[in-house]
Amino acid sequence: MKRFILKCALFFGIICLLFVPVAYIIDPYNVFHATHPIDRGVEPDKAYLKPLNVIRKQQDYDSLLFGSSRVGFFDVSRMNDGRYYDMMSSEAVPAEHLITLKALINKGFVPKNVIVGVDDITYFVDPAPHDQVLFRKMYPWDGKLSEKLGFFIKFMDPITIYDSLDTMREYNKVDEHRYDRLLTTGTEPLDIVPNFDTEKNLEPYWADYYMPRSESLEDIRELKELCDEYGIKLTVFTNPVFGHTYAKDIDNGYLVFLKELAGVVDYYNFSGFNDVTLDTKYYYENSHYSTETSNMIIDRIFYDKVDDRLLSQGFGYYVTKDNVDELMDILNDQVVNFDLPVNTYADTLNRVPEERE
Repeated sequence: MKRFILKCALFFGIICLLFVPVAYIIDPYNVFHATHPIDRGVEPDKAYLKPLNVIRKQQDYDSLLFGSSRVGFFDVSRMNDGRYYDMMSSEAVPAEHLITLKALINKGFVPKNVIVGVDDITYFVDPAPHDQVLFRKMYPWDGKLSEKLGFFIKFMDPITIYDSLDTMREYNKVDEHRYDRLLTTGTEPLDIVPNFDTEKNLEPYWADYYMPRSESLEDIRELKELCDEYGIKLTVFTNPVFGHTYAKDIDNGYLVFLKELAGVVDYYNFSGFNDVTLDTKYYYENSHYSTETSNMIIDRIFYDKVDDRLLSQGFGYYVTKDNVDELMDILNDQVVNFDLPVNTYADTLNRVPEERE
């Protein structure tokens, strides 16, 4: 029996040894090629690649832009108070920004400025499941050696590698500079012309796992405290969520989030029903806004430029705990004008059990 067990162990050991170099070479998520990534058509693990890039090239940056992929279309060269790198990654939330910023500080990188884009994803998404999604998985920078090894072992799963092969075979490379940007500015291509498909994208952008999370406000509070501790200038803004998506957000508590956010940190508001969020020309689809829209945000925050009509609609409104009620009046009046439900939580807290399954 012992010899049988030994043979089995030897057999599986050989299989593992043979598969390790295969996994390393294929590497669909680029964790093994992080310093020289290869475009294979699979979404890379930016939650690992981007912090590593900043750690390696600390001399190139002194400021960071955090957020989900929605902040991916910012021309960081126009952000005029620092040398910015766009840290955006898929569905990233403040709890993850906090972990990343702590890790960077521990590695000797203390940014001069941190800018954070928040929105419904911030409020509705629990970051815990991200650990099981390989293109969102964070590296345990301050973890034990076993945890760090475990991170890389996750990316050697044969089933994952096999499943990625179809994507890699069918990939038609259209973005020649994808990884050049990732290693320099961190942004998506800024020259994409919006071509909003009204047949596919007028529905709200929504996920079944969305649920209001008061913890998100505490995460932002901790992020602010960390920035205060290290003398980092923190700027927060709300993403201009596409109007149809925003309508579903406010029915599930998003206005509560916007009001309570002012008690945690001052912020620039770009949420609401306004001439931007109601016009498809400013969006690629029902989730991501365009470079032109990002430039409006940059104009407001860095150059104090904003259209008066947009400002009257709450777009670019600078919010503090003292004037948040003024913003709420603007946003609530918009809701009344559109005769929309608010805070019924029909898609989250008050969903019937069968719908949650």
